[in-house]
Amino acid sequence: MIKSFPDKMPLVDIIKVTKVYPPDIIAVQNVSLAIGKGELVFLTGMSGAGKTTLLKMICCIEKPTKGLIEVAGYDLSRINQTKIQKLRRQVGVVYQDFKVLPKQTVFQNIAIPMEVAYRSPKEIRQRIDELLESLRISHKRDIEAGKLSRGEQQRVAIARAAANAPPLILADEPTGNLDPEVSSYVMELFNQLNKAGSTIIIATHDESIYKKSRHRKVKLRHGLFSGHVSHKQLPLINS
Repeated sequence: MIKSFPDKMPLVDIIKVTKVYPPDIIAVQNVSLAIGKGELVFLTGMSGAGKTTLLKMICCIEKPTKGLIEVAGYDLSRINQTKIQKLRRQVGVVYQDFKVLPKQTVFQNIAIPMEVAYRSPKEIRQRIDELLESLRISHKRDIEAGKLSRGEQQRVAIARAAANAPPLILADEPTGNLDPEVSSYVMELFNQLNKAGSTIIIATHDESIYKKSRHRKVKLRHGLFSGHVSHKQLPLINS
């Protein structure tokens, strides 16, 4: 569904989007952003800037109050539930609250998206072992996720989102509970996934993970974009 989408078109296209929560809380206000296939983009800004809301709208958890969001050419306000489910299978999401299954082991948590995609047991084992090694939590493989520290649960959530190397990955504060050394492992994994073809949007207020990065950075402040690194083909627009 995403993989066949033309490379020259924006994979994610946000057009004059506003999100208002009752009674009158404006989370995102009249913003536009185009993200090309194969990009890695940092969505920056302090807590409450609107980053999480924007990610939730891209993965259909929330709907815009106004405006249009397209993913792989699909208008998210018009596609049916069946197509939404198919689209979500190609989107890996790292939630800010992790959403691990506490009674399932680390291995079982990460295996879920791969089982849904009908991967073979051998492939699942190999992939999970690779991810656990890259994130330095191999020794936690058979421990229930609910018994892990928050930082360890966060790494499980990242591994689960990356398991199928999906075409689109959305990561909400993926280093929020990690020390600098572990954060570097996480960013190394994201860079590897990006080089392999995944489009990645990372929402973060952790300047250390993007300050020296060559990838595009866009900043949200009070629901508005307040600056960006230029991108000739897919410009950021303040409307």
